[in-house]
Formats: sequence, structure tokens, C-alpha cells
Amino acid sequence: MSGVKTFIAGGAQRSHRDTSKVDHPAMMMVRAVREALADAGIKDISLVDGLACVEPFSWTYKDLGLYIAEELGLNRSVEHVWVPAGGTSPQDLLHKIGTKIDAGEIDCAVICGAESMRTRRRAAKTDHSLDWPDQTHGADPMRGQRPFSSELERIHGLARPIQLFPLIENALRSAYGRSQGEQIQVASNLLAKNAQIAKDNPHAWFRDAPSAEDIAKVTPQNRMIVYPYTKRMNAIMDVDQSAAVVVVSRGFMGQHGLAERSAAVLGGAGAEEVWNPIERANLASCPAMDLAIHKVLERAGLSSDQLDAMDLYSCFPSAIQLGLQALHMGVDDPRPFSLTGGLAFAGGPGNAYVLHSLVAGLDKVREQSDARLLVTGIGMANTKHSATVLTGANHIPPEATGILRYREEMEEQSVKINHTPSGWAHIHTYTIEYDREGRPTHIILLLDLEDGVRTIANMRAPDAAETALLSEDPIGRRGHVEHDGDTNRNFFSFE
Repeated sequence: MSGVKTFIAGGAQRSHRDTSKVDHPAMMMVRAVREALADAGIKDISLVDGLACVEPFSWTYKDLGLYIAEELGLNRSVEHVWVPAGGTSPQDLLHKIGTKIDAGEIDCAVICGAESMRTRRRAAKTDHSLDWPDQTHGADPMRGQRPFSSELERIHGLARPIQLFPLIENALRSAYGRSQGEQIQVASNLLAKNAQIAKDNPHAWFRDAPSAEDIAKVTPQNRMIVYPYTKRMNAIMDVDQSAAVVVVSRGFMGQHGLAERSAAVLGGAGAEEVWNPIERANLASCPAMDLAIHKVLERAGLSSDQLDAMDLYSCFPSAIQLGLQALHMGVDDPRPFSLTGGLAFAGGPGNAYVLHSLVAGLDKVREQSDARLLVTGIGMANTKHSATVLTGANHIPPEATGILRYREEMEEQSVKINHTPSGWAHIHTYTIEYDREGRPTHIILLLDLEDGVRTIANMRAPDAAETALLSEDPIGRRGHVEHDGDTNRNFFSFE
């Protein structure tokens, strides 16, 4: 008999387009939970004995879980499950809840998340005061989690996903021997494929389904943001969206007759990369993602060939490519790479996006009960990785174990770093930032020194640097790097 004990019995998601009616994230979560419970057919709120909330970016609360529990009228004994913020949070919470279900500690839990980023930003632009509860300033959703990148990286401008994933994209291009134009075509084709999924998703934020050519072409409306990514290649966080799922044990599902409309969680895994990107041996690979996907397929009793569809985390095109690489699948594989349309089209509601993937996965197995689906998540600087496999509750493969792990053990070693280099170096990868007028403003390079030690650098005169970097393949090219004590930054120039 299969060891699968965790099931998703209900789900709800919404895109809130009328900013005059959008509430603060916690109330959006409350409504999503109520809708998810109704979707599952659970009318008695006292049956819920577990609550997990994805921390939002758009508003802060002293105790988010307590606020939502009180609004829902949950029992005081409800168990609160929490994980540090990141794009893997929904799956990390699912896997932790599954572990508690296996231990007999939880029978019926809800996971919820929401963002009101568009409403908040519009209000700020117009000096409109939102009738929301007072924010708790100083509240830290990370609660001790390490920063996105190291101080050395931040000094040189590597501080956000929009700067990291283009570095990965360019590293992948070199690893696969593609020209710059060929790599842009790969990236835009992947996103155009996702856009077609979003077109048919009533919850997607953008349903216009642009072509690969439209996604890649630089125009005033689709400017270059960070090379090689145009605006339409980026996750769209300026959304108002909410979602929730109901997670139950096998016993609860059977007792309440929920199997026909539930999804079985065949396995789950999470893993973390070497934390700081600069310390990773090769940005064109991702051992933590490889491990998470390998483990989840093993636990699900499946091979990648047996998957019917995927929702590969798609904050940027390079994230999709790393997922395909881990699955040993080509970029031209005909199967869907998204269940929603991805973060660039369905929407990127902060760390809650994967909740929308899970709800879409539940909808999919209700339509096709034997569908086998992989959902992945990425958090921080391509650091945290999660993977979950779903199918219909009545179609569990006999080999499936149902094992869920929050984090696997990793044995990757950090590369050595030189903070104040002086000497010759080769470019490991690079990217170029642009302003709203399309002018290059900043260059970020990861460099390998002659002794094999890694460093990070910028280049002076961004206009000339852009020409030098794009006129021929810069990866592997040799140049000189020096530390500038006045700015505490390293600067690179070609021979």
C-alpha cells in the first residue's frame, strides 16, 4: 500500500482588479481560506487544527497568524506553522504540515497568502490613505534568515533577483554554446509558451499572450531592464492576488468523503544552495534544485518522462531553464511548463505565487484525475528550492512513498572569495543594468582570478563597457581587476 498520507482537498485563488475594493493582505487571506474550505466542502471551522500564512511584502503585522486565526474564529489550540520568507514558502509549509500529518499532530490545515502591492503603490503615488490597520514597523518576516546576498555583493549592486537571474541567464548561454541572440530567443520562447497558458487562465493578471518576438523586442513599452531581460521577461509583482489551500490527512479525507476531488501529495523535497551567489562554483548549474527534483521524483515513484505537466518556478526565464536542466528535459519539450502562466503573466504575488500553482494543480487533477504534476519553487537568490508532485487521490502510483522533507542535506562547498583583488581575471558571467531611457547605468561581473579564487566587480564608463561586453562573447575573456579603496568597490577592464 502507498505511504501517501497528505492531500490537498480544497483551494481558492483570486485576482482583485478593482483597487477601490481591495483589502489589506490579511483580510484577503481570510476570504481565501473561507473560499478554500467551501471548495473542499468543509463547513465546520472547528475542524481546522493547523494554520500557515505566507508573509506578505505589501503590509506588515505584529502577529499575522494570530490575526487571521481570530478573524476566522479558529480554536485557540490551532497549531501555527511558520517558515522564513521566500518563494518556496508555500511548499515549505505544505511539506512541514505533511510531516505533522504523518506524526498524527494535524488533520486539517489551511495555507494562505496574499499581496496588495498594486493597491499600496497606487495609493502611495496619489497620497491616498488606505483604511487598513496600522502597520507594525520593524516586523521582520525573515526572523533571522540571512540576507539575500553578502555585503560584498550588495556593494557591487547584486542585491535583488532582477540582478541575479540575468547573471544566471548569461552563464547558461555560455554553457550551452549559444550566441546572445540565440539565448534571447530561448528565453522569449519559454515565456511565450507560458503566456499561452495564462491566456486561458481566468485568474491570470496578463492574458494578452504576447508572441516570443514581442517579448524579446526592445520598445519604449518593453524596455531593456537588465540584460538580457526586457520588461516582459520579468515577474510582475504589482498585483493584488490571494490564494489558499486546504491540506488534510488520509483519515480526514476518508471520513469526510473528499477523495473524489482531492489531490494526493506523492512526495516533497526542499534544498538550499551555497547561500551567497558569488560563492557558487558555477552559476549555470543548480545542485540544490537538481537534488530537490531528483528526491521528489524518487519519492513519487515516477520519472520525469511520466510527468504530464509542470509548474516550473518562472520568476525569470533562467529559472525555467534550470528546472528543465534538472529534469533532463529540452527547452522544446511539448509538455506545459506552467499550470498558471507563470510569474510574468499569471502574476507574481510575492512569496505566495506557488499557492496559485497548487490551486491550479488541484483544478488540473479534478479535470484529469490521473494527471501527474510537478510544482517547483525558488526563494531568495536562487538559494532555496522546493519540489512537490501531485496526482488525483484515487490514482496514486504504488511506488509513491508520500515522504515530505523540508530540507535535504547538501554537500556543496563554497568557492574562496577575494574581497580586494588586484590582477588578471576571467569573466565567469555578467549583466548590464539600464535606466528608463535605455541607457546602460551599471555593470556587474563575477570574475575568476588566475589562482581560481572568485571576486565581483563593476566597470567604469557603462556606455563603453556595454559595447565591449556585447560586441563579442565576454564570458571567459581576460582582463584586469583592481580594488578602489575610495569606493570600496572592485573595477574590471579588458586587456
